[in-house]
Amino acid sequence: MTLELTFFSLIFGTILGVLLALCKLSKNSLLRYPAIIFIEIFTGLPLLVLLVWLFYALPIFTGITISAVPTAIIGLSLNLSGFVAEIFRAGIQSIPKGQTESSVALGLSKFQTIKRIIIPQATKLIIPPLSGRYVETIKLTSLASIIAVDELLHSGQNLISVNFRPLEVYTVIAIVYLIIIIPLTFILRKFEKKKYVIN
Repeated sequence: MTLELTFFSLIFGTILGVLLALCKLSKNSLLRYPAIIFIEIFTGLPLLVLLVWLFYALPIFTGITISAVPTAIIGLSLNLSGFVAEIFRAGIQSIPKGQTESSVALGLSKFQTIKRIIIPQATKLIIPPLSGRYVETIKLTSLASIIAVDELLHSGQNLISVNFRPLEVYTVIAIVYLIIIIPLTFILRKFEKKKYVIN
């Protein structure tokens, strides 16, 4: 369940974050301002509060009831998307405008400029903070236990209530989290060290 929450949250959160970053960078105010408001809300709102509100308050106000697992995925994705948006925005804006202007002067299309000039350089700047955010999201899946999602921490707490051995159980939980996080960190570092060549 922890892996499921992690996988879907990272996928949906990243996709939504990239779209928000593009909207925030847009010159169209109808795209830019809603994106800014969305990012400010979901980067400022604690995930625990968001999960509780989605699971308990949303059905009261809207009549829409969502089960615990989808609620956890939605909450984690919304939380992650705001941070991903800011990471991508900062990475793209860090590329000097002169490079874009030069690529246009050389006859490259907008798509070619993005593909060959902006993305290769921005990726090296984006991956380190994105890696940290992904690892943080894995750890935040433990908050899903507050809405009774049977993820790692929740299962551990149930086990403690039966065998009364908290030290051993929490130690095993910590080891399992490390088993999940370390390979992901290794993969992301490989991407970080990869040399991007402009063709």
